[in-house]
Amino acid sequence: MNGSQELVRVVEQACRRHGVPGMVIGVLRDDGERIVQAYGVASVETGCPVQRDTLFQIGSITKVFLATLALRLVEEGRLDLDAPVISYLPDLQLSDPETQQRLTMRHLLTHTSGILGDHFQDCGLGDDALARYVADLHRLPQIHPLGRCWSYCNSGFSLAGRVIEALTGQPFESAMRELIFEPLGLERSFFFAHDVIGYPHAVGHRAGDDGQPEVVRDFPLPRSVHPAGGITATVDDLLTFASFHLGLARPERPPISRESVVLMQEPQTPAANWAEHYGLGWALWSLGGARVVGHGGSTNGFQAHLTLLPERRAAIASLTNHEGGSAAYLEVETWLLAQEFGLRPAPPPLVTLSEAELARFAGEYRYPLARMTIRPAAGGLWLNVVQTGGLSRQPRERRLPPLFLRPVGRNEFVSGPPAAVPNRVDFLFEDGAERPRWIRAFGRLAERVTG
Repeated sequence: MNGSQELVRVVEQACRRHGVPGMVIGVLRDDGERIVQAYGVASVETGCPVQRDTLFQIGSITKVFLATLALRLVEEGRLDLDAPVISYLPDLQLSDPETQQRLTMRHLLTHTSGILGDHFQDCGLGDDALARYVADLHRLPQIHPLGRCWSYCNSGFSLAGRVIEALTGQPFESAMRELIFEPLGLERSFFFAHDVIGYPHAVGHRAGDDGQPEVVRDFPLPRSVHPAGGITATVDDLLTFASFHLGLARPERPPISRESVVLMQEPQTPAANWAEHYGLGWALWSLGGARVVGHGGSTNGFQAHLTLLPERRAAIASLTNHEGGSAAYLEVETWLLAQEFGLRPAPPPLVTLSEAELARFAGEYRYPLARMTIRPAAGGLWLNVVQTGGLSRQPRERRLPPLFLRPVGRNEFVSGPPAAVPNRVDFLFEDGAERPRWIRAFGRLAERVTG
């Protein structure tokens, strides 16, 4: 890569601009070369520098690891993606009888189950954590009919993790290590804090009352959330995982075949917000005419992202230790994609909506982790978001900066400048309704409660 000093400058500026204490960026090229840039500190309290081998939580990128494991079980004849989950978990109880009977692993891996997605109940550290979590799923509402649309669902991946336990006869984490980590040589990928603590590792941060980064004390995720976002890893392990999915790495005992790798990257359902479609575990979109496969991850004070360019056989892995780290890594990834690969996001063509058309979106919308308010304005909509919960055991309200939404369709809007990952918001209607029932933002469906 040319301009490595320029990359250093871009990383430093992005982190300083967004108050991110530490970042590691890794680039994998088609010849197998890796370029890694580490910046900042692992903790603002200790001042320990971020290194190439510093461990970061990768959050929901874990979902792609789970999907890879699921495809291994398919190849071994132990799992059918289209068989009812209840055939593997006979005691499964859900709030919606039809979903309980017809829900499949494919629904879970593509976020189309319709089950309330953000349920982070802590069921302890025992090997029964996922079983206890799944036993409580009947309390969660069905937010849309099974298979009707895409809506991000963490709870569905915890359920998928429990299916894997039932099929393998071992705890989810043990199955992942034996069937995915070890065949790929991922020696610095962990689930438990007691494994992480023996290696250089970052801690998460958030903006304090004075705007400066402060350490987040909730370091480990509940074990019941491990299948949805529990992996902590180094940038090199993440690039090794990407290398396998790009066909660059050819381990002696590949966990899945190339045919399954390709299947995971094929569109399974239309998506929204940050993806055009979803595959099996992967988010899929296009950039500058190129096909992009990737996934992000967000935990307590960490933001991460993995981007693959299958036709270029290249990847970018981004790890940060701040709740606002996505703004920094998007700047760096957007710059890298342009400089290294000639891929530049193009602004989508805008459309014009009348005042009356914009007014129909006005109101307050809610889902368990946030409340959102839509206010019409000249040329678009203002979206105000107050986060009211999350993974932390000590939740606090957090008001996000307002987003101005510009229409690119009758019910679809974009926010901010074009970047490496799409940033869209759309509205969903009941049949024949004049006003939307839901706003879909940040992957979640929030239901209208006023307006």
